[in-house]
Amino acid sequence: MFSFLRIFSVFLISFISFFLIQSYFDGAYSSNLEISITIILFSLFSSLVVWRISRIRIKLIAKQTDSFGSVLDNLGEGVLLASTSGDITYANESMLKIFELKSVKNKNINDLKINALKNMFKNALKDGLFQYEFQIQGESSNPKWLLGSINRSKTTNEIILVINDVTELRANASMRRDFISNLSHELRTPVSVISANAETLMNGAIDNKKDAKTFSKAILHNAERISGLVSDLIDLSRIDYGEIHLDLTELNVCDVVSVVKDSHYSSAKRKGININFIEKNLPNVLADEAAVERIMTNLLDNAIKYTKANDEGEVEIEVKKEKDFIKVLVKDLGIGIQSSDQGQVFKRFYRTPDARASQKTGSGLGLAIVKNLTISLGGQVGVMKRRNKGSIFWFTLPIYNS
Repeated sequence: MFSFLRIFSVFLISFISFFLIQSYFDGAYSSNLEISITIILFSLFSSLVVWRISRIRIKLIAKQTDSFGSVLDNLGEGVLLASTSGDITYANESMLKIFELKSVKNKNINDLKINALKNMFKNALKDGLFQYEFQIQGESSNPKWLLGSINRSKTTNEIILVINDVTELRANASMRRDFISNLSHELRTPVSVISANAETLMNGAIDNKKDAKTFSKAILHNAERISGLVSDLIDLSRIDYGEIHLDLTELNVCDVVSVVKDSHYSSAKRKGININFIEKNLPNVLADEAAVERIMTNLLDNAIKYTKANDEGEVEIEVKKEKDFIKVLVKDLGIGIQSSDQGQVFKRFYRTPDARASQKTGSGLGLAIVKNLTISLGGQVGVMKRRNKGSIFWFTLPIYNS
């Protein structure tokens, strides 16, 4: 539109100029006064056209600037523009949020008191393009890892800084490393046992029926451990990617708890542990029966495993209503979980120092499955330390609303 008006105004001014010159030579004007008046009117008209075009151009530039600013404000990356002297000319909302700044209006980069930005700015002035990864400690948040890219524009001579929050990426990379390390650790022991026992059998122990049976049992037991570990990994992967089918139906939680409790009667009795559960008349929940049974099984397995074998050993199961949820609590008399470990126990392969020291076998995936399944069912999960000794693991499920 601006180009069209520009061409039109040039054409119009040229046409009027030609008309005035032609009229002058044809004697259309009888006096210098008429010519002067005409020229003045023409000048005023020309000025009006130019002024109008300038107004339209300013509006277009303002509109483009607003649109550009809106795009930058909606970016996840922080963007900051500054002059070569460090005076900040623009910073989008993400930049302010990352560094917990209220405003950077009329400020210089040196005023921000962020050493990493100062160093990046100096390098940009010297070398042009510069990248740097650094960590900051926010006043109202956990430490953040940031990747900054700064460059000096060749056209405007401005300094352009882009900041990416890579905290989550680093955390995911760390989790992958831990996953591989823990998986290797969990596989090493059973594989070593299988290898050693198989070698012993090959070296002649197979000829002794009693020894052959003992070594074969060890091989079978550890093969089952590996199989269970692989199954848990597959289940976790399916849950993560939403590939597990959940048949959500009206369900009585107490019925499921009773079934799981009865299936653990023998293993608890061998350790001299009593499982106490008093059924209550509570509302039904909306859940998948197999998933709830898996959650309950994993929690009860752990409770029995870590409760010491004696005549006073006890595991208590409590089911109660809390607002719009049914809450299931599994209380044991085990080694307990320190406050510093309570936020970690539901992570893959995580085992507390006390659990590792106890020499109890386990894949470290059971509680991760509990958490992921519970969240998939619309509930929550957690752990508390008991007043005397042991732990309380709990999960919630939404009440069925007909």
